[in-house]
Amino acid sequence: MLKKMVIGSLATTLVAGFIFGKDMCSYATTACTNVRDAVKSEITPEFELARIRNEIEELMPEIRQHMTVVAEQSVDVKDLERDIEKKETHLAGQKEAILALRGDLTSSHDQFTYRHVSYSRGEVESDLSLRFEAFRVGEGAVARDRQILTAQRQTLRANQQKLDSMLGRKQELSVLVSQVEARLKTIQAAEAVNNIEVDDTKLTRVEGLIKELNHALDVRESLLETEGHVMGRIPVEVDSIELQTDVVTEIDQHFGLVSDDAEAASNSSI
Repeated sequence: MLKKMVIGSLATTLVAGFIFGKDMCSYATTACTNVRDAVKSEITPEFELARIRNEIEELMPEIRQHMTVVAEQSVDVKDLERDIEKKETHLAGQKEAILALRGDLTSSHDQFTYRHVSYSRGEVESDLSLRFEAFRVGEGAVARDRQILTAQRQTLRANQQKLDSMLGRKQELSVLVSQVEARLKTIQAAEAVNNIEVDDTKLTRVEGLIKELNHALDVRESLLETEGHVMGRIPVEVDSIELQTDVVTEIDQHFGLVSDDAEAASNSSI
């Protein structure tokens, strides 16, 4: 099966090379670019945000490794500090002994007694020489250890600063991702609101139901009013009643005419 696939791929490549000739590489590059752009355009912000979070989490192994290095160097510095302190304490004791022997040799005595044991001047001088040589070797060792301690402290300080920088940048990235996530959620909420579509048919139906309900209530109010008139209730409402007047009187008043009856009534009153 694999052999057939290889042969098929080679055949396809040969055919493409025969058709496109020298331009085959250009066509292939353009096709790959178009495919890459098409795939990239389909990536959603949510997926990209998740990918960024994964990238940040992948920084942790390197940060933990650096933290381990810093921890080991810190322990090494403390161990070397304690070792130097012990050596300096030992040198301080040796210095006191050297100065004591040196003080004894400044005297004119030929015999010296230490802890109930007598020593000749030559033995004391030989012992003092050995002690002083060992002291100088010890001083050189302490000086070298202090140089090493200084270098270790500098390295530790640099690695601590680098670790702090890495942790700080990771924290900044996490904050930026949180801000982007909050912005994305805000946009998603706005899009959800904008995409809400209400069916006009349903709206019209609801409006019709409301209209029918109002009509039914109007009928019930009218029925109650009719029942009130039929049952002989006293109408409290005052209707505006148009008072009918005599049309003749209105005409006489309008044109200033006085009828015979009106004149007779006027004379009789006199």
